[in-house]
Amino acid sequence: MEGNTLVFGLGFTSEYIVRSITERGRDNIDEVVLIGVFNIDDFRRKQADNALNDVKKFLDIINVKYKWKYVDVNKDFAEVLHEVANELSGKNNLEFYLIGGMRIINFVLYYYAMLAKRFGLNVRVFNYTEDMSKKYELPVEIPRRLTDSEAEILKLFKFENSIEISIMADRLQKTLSTISKQVSEMEEEGFLECTKTRPKTCRKTILGRITLTFI
Repeated sequence: MEGNTLVFGLGFTSEYIVRSITERGRDNIDEVVLIGVFNIDDFRRKQADNALNDVKKFLDIINVKYKWKYVDVNKDFAEVLHEVANELSGKNNLEFYLIGGMRIINFVLYYYAMLAKRFGLNVRVFNYTEDMSKKYELPVEIPRRLTDSEAEILKLFKFENSIEISIMADRLQKTLSTISKQVSEMEEEGFLECTKTRPKTCRKTILGRITLTFI
C-alpha cells in the first residue's frame, strides 16, 4: 500500500519541518518533498542550504526518503504551479504542511492541494500557529453553490439555531418527503447537521453559517 507523501515549503530554518514530522510520527511516510526557491540573495541562500542540510540529516536518521525542488518565483503563478505539479506527479496520498518558506510557495501548495482533491487524490492540508502550539487542518474542497430550494432551507436558520424538518416543510409549503430529501443531501455535504431520532431536527454547521453570509 502506498504511503503518504509529506510536502513542505522550504524556508530558512529546519525547526518547523523537524518538529511537525516528529509530532506526526514516522508511520506511513513514503517520502518527504521540500519545495524551495532560488530567487534569493547569497545570505538567504546560505540559510536555506543550511536548513535543507539539517532536514536531510534528520530524515536520514529516521530513514525517510526525500527530495527537494527549487522553483523560480519570478515566473507566473501558473508556471510555478506546473513545476510543483510535475514534482508531485504520481503521488496519490498527500499531506501538505503550510508552515514555512515563502508565502507564494504556500499559496501554490494549497492551490495544488485543492486541485488534487478535485481529481480524486487523498489530500490533507495542515497549518500551525507561529509558535506551533496549535495545529489546524485546512479544508481542501470548495463547497458547491446551493440550489434555490436549498438556499431557502438554509435561510430559515438566520434567526433560529435548530428547526424540525416538519416545520421547514410547513414554512416553505413543500411536502415532508421533498424537504427530507433535500435536507439529507445538505447534511451529506456538510451544510446541516441533523438528529437521527424523531422528530428529526437540524441545525446549521460552520459551513452552513458561512454560506448564509452569501445568500
